[in-house]
Amino acid sequence: MNSHLVRHILYPLQERVLGRPTFRLLADLERSQWWSAERLRAFQGVKLRKLLEHLAGAVPGYRKSLGSPEKIESDPFAVLHRLPLLDKGTLRKIVTPTKVTLLTRGVTTMSTGGSTGEPLSFLVDPMRRAFDKAARMRSHRWFGVRPGDREAYLWGAPVGYRTQDRLRRVRDRLLNDMLISAFDLSPERMRDYLQRLARFKPSCLFGYPSSIDLLCQFAEAEGISAAYSSLRAVFVTGEVLDARQRERIERVFGVSVADGYGGRDSGFCAHECSHGSMHVTCEHVIMEVVDGVGRSLPAGTTGEIVITNLDNFATPFVRYRTGDLGRLQGEPCACGRGLLVMDVVSGRKTDHLVAEDGTLRHALSLIYLLRDMEVVRQFQVRQGRDLAVDIRIVPNRSLEGAERSHILDGVRTCLGATLSTQLTVVDRIPAESSGKFRHVISEASNSSESNNASQQILVSAST
Repeated sequence: MNSHLVRHILYPLQERVLGRPTFRLLADLERSQWWSAERLRAFQGVKLRKLLEHLAGAVPGYRKSLGSPEKIESDPFAVLHRLPLLDKGTLRKIVTPTKVTLLTRGVTTMSTGGSTGEPLSFLVDPMRRAFDKAARMRSHRWFGVRPGDREAYLWGAPVGYRTQDRLRRVRDRLLNDMLISAFDLSPERMRDYLQRLARFKPSCLFGYPSSIDLLCQFAEAEGISAAYSSLRAVFVTGEVLDARQRERIERVFGVSVADGYGGRDSGFCAHECSHGSMHVTCEHVIMEVVDGVGRSLPAGTTGEIVITNLDNFATPFVRYRTGDLGRLQGEPCACGRGLLVMDVVSGRKTDHLVAEDGTLRHALSLIYLLRDMEVVRQFQVRQGRDLAVDIRIVPNRSLEGAERSHILDGVRTCLGATLSTQLTVVDRIPAESSGKFRHVISEASNSSESNNASQQILVSAST
């Protein structure tokens, strides 16, 4: 589809139909990125007052801790910093989705396993979706990619996507998007995907760094060129991008890699610019770095990243614990933008599982299976060097036989029918000594990394 037509007619039309002021927000963000840090802080304060007033009136769990309206009006940041940190468990207790839904129109439901390993369903209103999209568009423009340009996604697509979601495929064609499923990256599929990318001529590629890195390994091992003349940048998110992955992706595709930070629950929070700085989307979120008792830490000090989303009133995420370690930088970026700069020190770096035939599968292929089951409150998958798999589940209620069979069948479908698989119901699943929880811990995948890059590679991945 002609990119000019998509940029000026089709894409804006879709957003208007969905009730999202995405392109108006994009125009606003293009201007506000050049504001001073002080002006951006004042802008945050205005939005924060509105959010806190909403919490005081609509969410009973916050009424006592917020104090009087006068305190919110005089210093909303001081009020915010007095609030307790929020995790998935406390979010369920404080926020009552049914009551909040009545106050908001056009909300949609999303779910995530998140970095705590405990599935969470929550509500997202159109304004948050619009801000997420507009912030992504702005970061793409930093690398010369405009709305409507061709974008390929190496992303998680349900198995039924290719056969059932015809409307989504039509929409993708109209908006110049192409999805290649990271659930199915066998050598045959990867060869086909590289051919499709060459025909599609994307302006950018978006996906998980581990999945894109594996595609690059395959391309190099097979001697397939992926240096497409149309490509301007590769955008990655969802995992920590290490230096080895960045170097290989940039070498194979011949363009810069731009990292991004965020989550399905917290939203897109920060994007890397062409100068290599990770800029916080200050117009949309307040990012804090806190110590073990929730006190905000000064710039340059490492602590846990805590997010307050200023635009999702449907399920408010206020001082929400991400489980990731990072730090805010005190110095502005050389690009001249007033947006805060942050570093992610440690985040959701997901292990890969090894199937019985020796190929790799992304951990999220099993996370998808487990996180959407109502009976599962928390889960963890462990794989030993012998490939045996142990699934540990903290259930919301007694696990029925059919549910147990569904989980085991799903694991065997993913990793192989004869692989040793055990399901254990436990009362709790402890975090690591660092305090970070990992969905998947695979000794098998760690040992397989030392094998030759030309070995057969298969990865299943998703959002």
